[in-house]
Amino acid sequence: MKQAIEFHFHQADTLFVGGRKAQPHATFLYVHKGAALIRLGKNEFPVCAGQSYWLPSGCLNAVTILQGSDVSTLDFSVRTIVALPTQSGFFSPSPLLDGLMAELGHHQKLGATDWDSAYGRLLRCLRDYVTIHPPFQSMSKETALLEKAIDKLAKGQLGDIAENNALELSLQLSVDALSDQLLVREWVRAMKSGQKVAKIASKASLNEEEVAAKLKAIAGY
Repeated sequence: MKQAIEFHFHQADTLFVGGRKAQPHATFLYVHKGAALIRLGKNEFPVCAGQSYWLPSGCLNAVTILQGSDVSTLDFSVRTIVALPTQSGFFSPSPLLDGLMAELGHHQKLGATDWDSAYGRLLRCLRDYVTIHPPFQSMSKETALLEKAIDKLAKGQLGDIAENNALELSLQLSVDALSDQLLVREWVRAMKSGQKVAKIASKASLNEEEVAAKLKAIAGY
């Protein structure tokens, strides 16, 4: 990292499948549109539009950004001189957070990203916010319902009506579309581990052309 705090905007035209790793820096993740899925241990937490999540330095995690989502991240170097939160979790929704993320994105588009300018002050404002208002580890009932429904879909099972309705409302994505993305995510992971399309297709009882087409359309592979 060149700076103590770095801002990045991610427009996921295709599904992003991050590997499981312990990151050397802390990360504040904010979803503008769509959703990101954050796996910690055996749990996978959905972070939906308007929500933000904290990953402390050294936290073993895997991040998936669903196709069509817009996500911003702020990475905090271990060189940061303030005491940052040491536990992962969601932040309470805040108009201040919404405004900070919008302004940071605006400055980045303009190329006005000098550390000693307003851009740098916005970064430090966000840093101060997370030290004063640390994340909470408990999930809301709505998030717990989404987590349960996504876990079922990832295992090839359909949720009940309430779970499916909650998914479509929160993610602005049909259950079938989400199911396809979760399936393709597993194919991408298999390919990263060295499997060929032919083997993936055989396991899925599909022809190679169908698998290749889905990989291309959803994950850009």
